[in-house]
Order: sequence, then C-alpha cells, then structure tokens
Amino acid sequence: MALTTSHDVAVLGCGLMGSALAQALARGGKSVAVWNRTHQKAEALADNAITPIQEIGEAVRSAPLVVVCLATYDNALAALGPASDLTGTTLVNVGSAAPADVEAFGAWAGERGARYLDGSILGYPEQIGTEAAAILYSGSDGAWADHSESLQLLTPMSVWVSPDIKIASVLNVGLVGMFLVPAVSAFVEATTYMRGQGVDQAVLEALTPATFVTVQSETARVASAIAGGDFTTDQATIATYAQALDGAIDVMTELGLTPRVFAAAIENLNAAVDAGLGDLGFAAQTKIIATL
Repeated sequence: MALTTSHDVAVLGCGLMGSALAQALARGGKSVAVWNRTHQKAEALADNAITPIQEIGEAVRSAPLVVVCLATYDNALAALGPASDLTGTTLVNVGSAAPADVEAFGAWAGERGARYLDGSILGYPEQIGTEAAAILYSGSDGAWADHSESLQLLTPMSVWVSPDIKIASVLNVGLVGMFLVPAVSAFVEATTYMRGQGVDQAVLEALTPATFVTVQSETARVASAIAGGDFTTDQATIATYAQALDGAIDVMTELGLTPRVFAAAIENLNAAVDAGLGDLGFAAQTKIIATL
C-alpha cells in the first residue's frame, strides 16, 4: 500500500469518543483525517486541522497512524475490509472487546502488514485530552515508540503496558468490568440503604472518602497476597467478615431492599469458609475463584 502521509493521523469513527480523539489530536498540532460511515458526522468536525475523507481506503492511506474507534471489532473488520493492504500503517483500535477478539483482530492486522496496538480507554469523551482519562495500550513496542507522542495527546495518562496485545483488554475487563462496575453498583446499594435509614447526604459525602482510602490500601494488600500466595493475616479473617454479615440479607429484605451485589459478596465469604479458608485473609477467596 502506498501511504500518501498527507496527514499525521487518521481517525476512523466519528461518534462521541472518536470525535473527541480527533479533536484532541488536532489541538495537539496534528493534521487529522477523519472517516465515518455516515459522512455527515465526519463533515461536522471539519476545520483547518481536521479533514473529512469519504472513502475509507483513502483515509487509511493518508496517514502512518490510524486510530479505529468503532462500536465493535466486527464493525472495524467490516469497515477496513476494502483497505486490505495495510503495509506501513500502525493500526490502533481503541474499541472495547474481549481478549480473544483482540488477538483475532491483531492477527488480521498483522496478516495485512500493519503494526498493531490495542487500546482500552478508561474515561469518557469529555475527559479526552486531560489527565482525567487513561488509555492503556498493548502490542507492538516499536509502534508505541514511534507514535507515543501522538497518542499521549489523547491523554497524558496514555501508557503502554505489554507486548502481549490482549493485556490492555484484560486490564479493562478486570479493572472496569469486574471491579469498578460492581464497586459502584455496591455503592448504589449502600447509599440506598443509608439514605433510607436517615443518613444525611452531607454526612455521607464527608465520610465516603475515608472509605476509599481503606479500599485503596486493602486492594493493594490483596494484590500483593495473591501475587505472593501468602494469605495469612493478623487482621480480620474471612470467617470474621462472614460472621459479622450473617443475617444481613434478612435485614435488607425486611427493609424492602434487594442488594444483589452485597448478597454475592456474602455468598463468596461463606463459600470460602466452607472451603476451609475461614482463618485466612480476605485475599484467600481467590482459591474459590480460580486455581492460580
């Protein structure tokens, strides 16, 4: 494929996130080509630094760095099909996908001559260009070395995490899907309970940050214990937590509440006790989740 390199970066997909990415690159001084299946969205971004291009093959050929921000990886594969020769291109996909889909997409890109980085965005469109967002990249270290300056315009918190292309996705699934979403859901349950019992909003807002400090220290302790395999503790044991929460669901039910995340946490604690792990620390629950 003959790159025209008439632009520094091409962004494929002009939804809310894709538009934010293109605009952040343009603010950083890059010449940006944009493509969208519905061309009006691309046209809406046109200015001195952003050029809408109607044909995806032309958009891909116009820049050495191509950032793909489409709804699914299947959509990306379908859109990129006409641009089958990607020789000389660094392809960066910042959509969300399961690790297996990431690996398949990376293989597809490699077969067509592209260097590949997979990106996982931790943040919202309005946070792009600021330190409030983070983007994790995994894949070609050479591609990262060549294009990190451009990618860090999307957020200073742009980090290359591994040459294994699936790792950014694994981190996204783990930190956002498995941890952040249940944690915020648990906070919704807890706030519903506390406010229903008469806790003033100002008191709740004042005390919540102290809980976050405890969560930060506890998660660090858990991660270290799982990595080292030592689950002994001189703090509260799994059995202590399980005993303290015994009957809590009945109390919630009597109040007309259905705290599903809380119930799942109690179920895990009791399962760990039943497995003979009651005298160990919180992190020992890993033994009932997976064999590491």
